[in-house]
Amino acid sequence: MSLNYTLPKWVENETNLVGGLDLLGLRNVAQTISNHCLNGITTISPQIRYLCLRSWFIKMYEQCNLPDNYSSFIDFSAKLEGTVAIGTVLYNPNITGVVGGTLATEIIENSDKEINIQRLVQQLVLNMYTGPSIDLGICFNRDSGITGLTRERGIPLADSVMQKSKDLKIIRKILKNKKIETFDIEELKEIGELLNIQNIPSDEIELLIDIIIPSKASPAGWHNDIRRIATYTFLLQLINDQGSIPSIENFFTIVSNQNTKFQHYLSEVINGWQCYLIRDAIAVGHEKILENVVEELKASNKLKVDRKNIIENIINNTNSLADELIEIGIINDVGEFDELRILDVYNRLKTITRKSNKSIDGISRWSNKLINESAFIEQLMSNNRSAISLLPIIWLISYFRLSNKSNNSIHSINLLSRGGWGRIGLKEVIFPTIKKWKKNNPLFTQVIAELIDRTVDQHVRIAWSRTAIDVNKDVSVMNVDANQWQYSKDFEGGRTAPRLKEAMGWLKQLQLIDDRGITSDGKDILNRGYKSLEQYYSN
Repeated sequence: MSLNYTLPKWVENETNLVGGLDLLGLRNVAQTISNHCLNGITTISPQIRYLCLRSWFIKMYEQCNLPDNYSSFIDFSAKLEGTVAIGTVLYNPNITGVVGGTLATEIIENSDKEINIQRLVQQLVLNMYTGPSIDLGICFNRDSGITGLTRERGIPLADSVMQKSKDLKIIRKILKNKKIETFDIEELKEIGELLNIQNIPSDEIELLIDIIIPSKASPAGWHNDIRRIATYTFLLQLINDQGSIPSIENFFTIVSNQNTKFQHYLSEVINGWQCYLIRDAIAVGHEKILENVVEELKASNKLKVDRKNIIENIINNTNSLADELIEIGIINDVGEFDELRILDVYNRLKTITRKSNKSIDGISRWSNKLINESAFIEQLMSNNRSAISLLPIIWLISYFRLSNKSNNSIHSINLLSRGGWGRIGLKEVIFPTIKKWKKNNPLFTQVIAELIDRTVDQHVRIAWSRTAIDVNKDVSVMNVDANQWQYSKDFEGGRTAPRLKEAMGWLKQLQLIDDRGITSDGKDILNRGYKSLEQYYSN
């Protein structure tokens, strides 16, 4: 039964329509799994030297003996961050990835010999790199809001930058006057040459490598580091084997390949990334359905449309829907589609996934490369609206991935059901629904219709839950009034960012890889990564 939520007709919706990602709440699960496999990096933390500079900002504030007050700290750090950005652009305007670089360029163009320092961005480096700094054990939360530096990792980073910069004219002025106001262009260029994000000194590189891929456990133990070590080790191994940097698609193809050769120390993290892929495919499939629904509502040019009409319009092009199943070998021709039932699909997938099946700690892999989440995601991300017929397949192969005896002690497998019913958990929703399908054996088109209904219900629940947190914000792209659906704004489906691109960027900045593949230093760290993993998993 579909659940529908609607405002009473006499209430005017005064919320503000706002944009947002994860409007079905399903990317959250994939993101949680990816963070389990690779913590300490985000999509907004691509430049690794900012970890050093952020630590130094804290050290500079402390050296100035300023109040242990967050507001004062933010004002100081924002200007110090602006100082470094302006100096970097003065030193080399071609350096990319400088936070605040756009406004810094404008300020330089409108200045003469001196520049008045100001805050350059709303989202400071200080805030963007807080999460990674905490995950990596560089800093920790304090009651004042100013993060403290850890003795093992944070203080050495800050001291390394301080030792280099303490004799710069600008730094001497700041430490003496306890404020950041106006500086000479040549002084700024000097700090930009020393503290830009592109030229990372060797001592900082060594410290950063010891933090990202440590050779020994921190005082808190291996737990927070070990899967990150395994992911970076796996990346370095792939780059070493291939002689080039793998694409994200190539990475996941290898993760799902039953014939992938790797040391058993990597099995947990490879399974973790397979779990990520399962949940990412589920999210992509449902977002594609929501995109189709919104497009149909918009095209209708009506205030409200009966849900039945929208669903019928989406699934009426049976030839195109059938073509998707023909492409992956579920049916042989279009004529089979109209009478196709879910058990027909289930049994065909069972045959395919049991052939050359290999289970690694309860997660199955098979030889058929067409029945694969990566391939489905690629098709769903295309402009082909009929790719929605792949969503039932994605649900079913999640079942076949885990239909062998799963190892419930593996955290990433448990995370597949994170959020339970509210996030379309495998244990709470998908597997019980498949059990119901097997019993009732509906037409395949009825299954697609059911998933369209479920997708709309999921979106409305997420939109309402976010409005409950902030009554002034409305992220909904459509409204539901009983069986009537109404267009609100456009929506384009997407996928969860795994942060692997940023991780490989860090490896490059640390000189462990380059455009030709793994470096000699990278090979040393690859071996060190395996030693760390052996030390952890052998205990």
